[in-house]
Amino acid sequence: MAGTGGTGADARTGRRRRPQQLLLALLGTFVVDRRDEPVASRVFIDLLGDLGVGEMATRATLSRMVDRELLEKRKEGRVAVFGLTSSAERMLRDASERVRSRTPFTPSEDTWTLFTFSLPESRREVRDQLRARLVWAGFGCLRDGLWIAPGRADLERVVSGTPLAEAVAESGGFVAQPLPTTPMAAFVERAWDLTALRAEHDHFQRSWSTGRTPEGNAATQLTSLTADWLHLLRTDPGLPTRYLPADWPSAKSSDTYWHLWNRLEKAAYTAFDELVASAAPPGGSRASRT
Repeated sequence: MAGTGGTGADARTGRRRRPQQLLLALLGTFVVDRRDEPVASRVFIDLLGDLGVGEMATRATLSRMVDRELLEKRKEGRVAVFGLTSSAERMLRDASERVRSRTPFTPSEDTWTLFTFSLPESRREVRDQLRARLVWAGFGCLRDGLWIAPGRADLERVVSGTPLAEAVAESGGFVAQPLPTTPMAAFVERAWDLTALRAEHDHFQRSWSTGRTPEGNAATQLTSLTADWLHLLRTDPGLPTRYLPADWPSAKSSDTYWHLWNRLEKAAYTAFDELVASAAPPGGSRASRT
């Protein structure tokens, strides 16, 4: 197990990931809709330790997630255990729809969501927060104040429950389809850095396209794979292939992910359940759902 330092530099992929990224991947894979009982902190510490995250960093991240009301903490004897809050469960289930899709980069129709807003320089902090949330939701910027995303984006979710909702009260969102004469390929290239998107796919495939099951603890490997997959899904919003280069790599990335997921899944769940059982406080029940 790793020592007290380290914040998630994966030896296999060469990518440094924040502990919260790894914890969310772990929770979404092994906990939500699988386990009714909270999980001992030692489980998170051991699994993230194998991925280069030190114990202090993991404990600090767990505490921050409690503060953000993503996790609930309690003591069972001398053991700290953590369970998902209802808001965290909703967030993970929302993400799972795309995570579990066999074609997550393929929109069902040539429909686009447009979002426009205007915030003065005095609201620069709010403006920066809004831009970050739009990028997170798959939007690209066509020009200052005008953003576009493939499909029907949930704009209410982008701003609801945050101070942004009131700040952008005069913003507007529209669902539209391009006219035949609209140069959508040029718009897509303007709104998204396609070279950077391709580089993310190439990195994912180089990291995981080995043609064999990765060595090491299967639960650790599946957590690492899922964290990288989530990063790729957040980076590539799923643009219509008709507006992309003919050799766009998204389908190959999907094949890579599902090939490894299918090979790791059973062993990973078994390994995780065994680790939970070994870390459970005396007399505690850690049964998974069947």
